[in-house]
Amino acid sequence: MRVKWFFIILLTALTFTNAVAETFAPVGTVVGQFLEIGMGARAAAMGEAYTTSASGAGAVFWNPAGLVEGGSKQLFVSQTQWPAGMAFGGAAFSVASENSGTFAVSAVYLMTDDMEITTLDYPTGTGDYFSLTNYAMGLSYARYLTDRVSIGLTLKMIGEKYLDKGYDTWSLDLGSVYRTNFKGLKLGMSVMNFGPEVTFSGKFIDYSDQTSYLPDPKVPKSFEAHSLPVMFRFGTSMNILEGSSYRLTAAADMVHPNNNLEQYNVGCELALKEIFYFRSGYKLTADEGGYSVGTGLKMNLMDWTKLIVDYAYSDLGVLTNSHRFSLGISF
Repeated sequence: MRVKWFFIILLTALTFTNAVAETFAPVGTVVGQFLEIGMGARAAAMGEAYTTSASGAGAVFWNPAGLVEGGSKQLFVSQTQWPAGMAFGGAAFSVASENSGTFAVSAVYLMTDDMEITTLDYPTGTGDYFSLTNYAMGLSYARYLTDRVSIGLTLKMIGEKYLDKGYDTWSLDLGSVYRTNFKGLKLGMSVMNFGPEVTFSGKFIDYSDQTSYLPDPKVPKSFEAHSLPVMFRFGTSMNILEGSSYRLTAAADMVHPNNNLEQYNVGCELALKEIFYFRSGYKLTADEGGYSVGTGLKMNLMDWTKLIVDYAYSDLGVLTNSHRFSLGISF
């Protein structure tokens, strides 16, 4: 009976996705763009084909159903070098209970250095500065429905602020993973950032509308409502080669965002003795760049503690590249 819930969730998500499908790319129609940046070096190295490969505390950023594979306690921290000097990163901490499931808390941030304010009268700067703050904080829960099916849910508080304009809102992430007995084959899905439309606080002068900037005094306008970047992800992964000291896993994802066309990601991971990892991936429909590579190392610090260190390089096309570093501690 519990397996039926997996397929009910999957079919519901597919129906929702098809209902909102567009024949064009509605780019620039959502807020919270930082929520679309991939979190974690392992995921980035595999081309973000990560819906079923996500495990442990870091799974909250891709598919909360993967939390159940993180052990009793796990800490995940990630830092990304993003273009234009922006700092992007996040952290998550998970705790598993044998009878109650797995709980996790998480946080994501995007920050920049102070930027000088410019206007039409002072195009080189007014001498005043502002900064931006983007954040998301989440509380997650996941558990096994059967020995093969897990589900997960994340409730997030999200906020953005630019100078004196901003908003605070909430969203939900929902995911599931189905595991088979055939070569580690997994099927999974997740719906990310599902929440209400939001409106920035404050008002602005619209310099594309003469009725706003020509009168004296000028007539400010209110901001319109926009949705968050809702993403439906469907993915699969399988061990195509297995041996006593090696494993080669291939993964593929289909991603349907509400502000772009469908995206298709593929990736692979080679594990040697489950200590050394080599990864590669490609975003087939990326506007710019698309390929990525990375490596990882898992070691025992003590009998009860494991340290996981990952690195990824991603080609961003005209935006040059991105370097990601992740650290995981299981205990």
